[in-house]
Amino acid sequence: MSSRIPERTDDERGAALVEFAFILPLLLVLLFGIVEMGLALRDQLTMSNAVTSSARIGSVLGDDADADIAILEAVQAGLVGAVDSDVITKVVIYRADAAGNSTGDENHYTYDETDMTCPWSPCPDPSVGGFKYGDPGNWPPDMRVVTLPSPDILGVRIEFTHEWITTFIPFMSSPANWTSEARVRLEPDVSGT
Repeated sequence: MSSRIPERTDDERGAALVEFAFILPLLLVLLFGIVEMGLALRDQLTMSNAVTSSARIGSVLGDDADADIAILEAVQAGLVGAVDSDVITKVVIYRADAAGNSTGDENHYTYDETDMTCPWSPCPDPSVGGFKYGDPGNWPPDMRVVTLPSPDILGVRIEFTHEWITTFIPFMSSPANWTSEARVRLEPDVSGT
């Protein structure tokens, strides 16, 4: 008894080609969707890491005059190699209440890569003449409470855009505007200096 595999006919070959033609667009949408979501997740995680590390630096520096510029430089350093700094729309350094909400005391900064002296506008770097803490800048470092029993809670929020690569899926047709933020209590100055 010999088992013979029947050969395919031309009709069967044509049917397989038609079935593949129906499935191919779905496979491409799935593939591009996976790539798009992966890149979006990478951007979100990179921003989350940058904002967390910058909030930690701000927590340690507390009421130091260099606190805001150090926070902004930490944001920028956290993006190196993963996301371009020009996707940042705004960085907000703010005082948070116990629930983590802004109290209205905020410093807003935008990134300007063309400025070689200080890429942040307004420039909060005390070593640069004419520096300014945010716009509005109603929470300068010297107003931050770093003494016990209740030091301030520092919040850092990055507002950024994510550009989609493919635009054939409707919700991916325009840039996505996202935020990432972190809040930490300022390190208390126990020495009183």
